[in-house]
Amino acid sequence: MGRPPGDIHHRWYIEVVPGPTDTVSGLAFSPTADVLAVSSWDGYVRIYRIDKTNAQPVQPYQQYQHEGPVLDVCFNADGSKVISGGADKVARCFDLNTNQCAVVAQHNDTIRCVCWIHAFGGALVTGSWDKTVKLWKIDPQPTLITSLDVPERVYCMDTIGLIIIVATAERKIVAFQCNEATGTAAQVASMDSPLKYQSRSIAALPEGDGFALGGTEGRVAVHFFHDPPDPKDGRVKKFAFRCHRRANADHPDVPRNETHLFPVNAIKFNSQGTFATGGGDGSISFWCKASRTRLKMFETKGSSMAPKEVFKTNPNRLPITALAFNADSSIFAYALGYDWHKGYQNATNEAHVFIHPVNPEDIKKRPPKT
Repeated sequence: MGRPPGDIHHRWYIEVVPGPTDTVSGLAFSPTADVLAVSSWDGYVRIYRIDKTNAQPVQPYQQYQHEGPVLDVCFNADGSKVISGGADKVARCFDLNTNQCAVVAQHNDTIRCVCWIHAFGGALVTGSWDKTVKLWKIDPQPTLITSLDVPERVYCMDTIGLIIIVATAERKIVAFQCNEATGTAAQVASMDSPLKYQSRSIAALPEGDGFALGGTEGRVAVHFFHDPPDPKDGRVKKFAFRCHRRANADHPDVPRNETHLFPVNAIKFNSQGTFATGGGDGSISFWCKASRTRLKMFETKGSSMAPKEVFKTNPNRLPITALAFNADSSIFAYALGYDWHKGYQNATNEAHVFIHPVNPEDIKKRPPKT
């Protein structure tokens, strides 16, 4: 792809090639380097090096394979290992130093989510459709630390500090806190989803006191585990907002007097404490929870009122299926592909991954509204 030499900021976006051949299920940046891992329904995890000073900044680095669709991917704490889980009911770990791949976790059904947690000296957390969440030590050999029962199949999951937050089928949310002294994890919260419909994406709040949850109905809930009313005005901190909804005014293919609701497929916080959402409508927004405002919006055709940027990389309005920020939030990655919200008759295996330089002003926190 031709581009001027020099810094990545000369280009508005760069496609990561060679890319996946089916929908991207997960994106993860190394916490220690500009290395991007991409998991896909095509059964592969692809790993790319990104060099912001190079005229061709994306270098294909490695790939490895599952025996079925791969549904999530993460890195360990020092960035030396890529870990993924999928429909083959196992988690696989790829060592970037040795290029060796090994099975490090197993469930009785599809592994839907994988996360790294700093508890127990660093551990892998796997969430499965077998209604369990398991914690594993993966060095020197894979060892199960503990297995936790959850109410239903795991749909999305995140970790922060010693906390694991899990959203399951039937709109259930549970949270566990790891106890390093006993080698177990105790349930510290259990609730119904603050959203009316199925959970699609979840991200732990950077402060560790709650979560942002995306649903199938184009809403995000920012929820806190402990949310007593403010003694001054009786208000609580939790709130929900609409996003990834389309009316005729901003999408001509939506009939007049109708609003189409799209799933919130991905939520990711960045190092500034703001977050991004990606939806089935094919748009991306950056948000600040402190001021409850939208900071920026990328879409193919924006409404007249939205703070938008024309989304040239998505002319077909493919859904956004995954998002990621690198460690210092200077690079933003997003995936375009089919998310099945319109059923099999609309299916396509077209998939793209793009990286995009981040303007620091676009993710800067705004002061809370008084």
